[in-house]
Amino acid sequence: NNMLDYIEEYGDFSFKEKAFNEVDNLIFSQLAYTDFKDIADKQSVSLLKGAKLFFAMYTQEEIENLIAISVKSADLLKKCSMTKRFSNVIMCDYINNVAFRGTDVTVTGVKDSAMLSYMFPVPAQIEALYYFQETSMLHSGDIILCGHSKGGNLAVFAAVNCSNSLKKRITAVYEDDAPGFPKYFFDRYDYCQIKDKIHLITPQTSIIGRMLYHDAAPLIVHSENAGLKQHQASSWQVEGDRFKTEEKYDRTSDFISDYINELIDYISDEELELFFDTLEYVAENMGIVYFYDTKEIDIKKALGLIDSVTTLDDEQKSKFKQILKKVIADFTKEYLSQKTQVYKSVLENLPFKKRESIEGGEIITDAVDKN
Repeated sequence: NNMLDYIEEYGDFSFKEKAFNEVDNLIFSQLAYTDFKDIADKQSVSLLKGAKLFFAMYTQEEIENLIAISVKSADLLKKCSMTKRFSNVIMCDYINNVAFRGTDVTVTGVKDSAMLSYMFPVPAQIEALYYFQETSMLHSGDIILCGHSKGGNLAVFAAVNCSNSLKKRITAVYEDDAPGFPKYFFDRYDYCQIKDKIHLITPQTSIIGRMLYHDAAPLIVHSENAGLKQHQASSWQVEGDRFKTEEKYDRTSDFISDYINELIDYISDEELELFFDTLEYVAENMGIVYFYDTKEIDIKKALGLIDSVTTLDDEQKSKFKQILKKVIADFTKEYLSQKTQVYKSVLENLPFKKRESIEGGEIITDAVDKN
């Protein structure tokens, strides 16, 4: 089951009858990927009316041509609009700002998240703070902030940096597989004021959600997807009104997150920006989309592309070549190691057992069907 099944099971309960929970947070953070321009920006509308307006504005073909996460968000909107729980939720003060939206596990997505380490605060964080401060003052009552991927990072930043009067109204902040912050961020007094209200939720193969640093203990969710596609919140599994959880991160998550964070610590802020710009340039010119696919890069062509970058001096080109060689070698080694582990696991689960016999003074091991 996922959040769509949750909507079917609990859609008849209002928020008064059943309090807001972690799965509701994920639903709202995904609804944010729908474009409500000319629907909820100049007026306040119920989610039901907003859905009717949205589907009247766009044909099904136009919706299906959107990016995948917006297609799923539109489907989620339709299902929510048909329930007692969500149909009367009021949408208002909407703005369409792509700076607020989440990132993914593409090379560009990883670069956007890595920016948070060498450029802090980033423009999106400042804009999110202004938006939150201005709109929240127009309304009364308790506040829950939530966001997926970079959106979760912006939610935390806004909660930490807002006025004390707003802080008192915040009851929870949810960051769904969101990149973290520089270490010094957690020493700030205004962070300590809000830290107990922050909830970090990530899948077991989290990459984006483990970039930089977090202070909150994560709730690790089981995903039906494999590998880096677990960043897709639609794959997160639900049991009743809670997430299905795992005890710890898997090996892929540990390897890639440690690798990226070590890289961030190794290179200076100025070089880090240049490095990720260069990596993005190389990837685009070689048709590489996902960060983990750097193992498939043609090393000779990649090194030639680095030489063609005019913004790098000879020393930087040499350093970045060495880093890229190491990245490709290490990711290839890890990839092959994982394949070997899968192969061994398959062999161990085959219906055979070992039998040892002595022939001519030698021990011969063969396989015998257990049946």
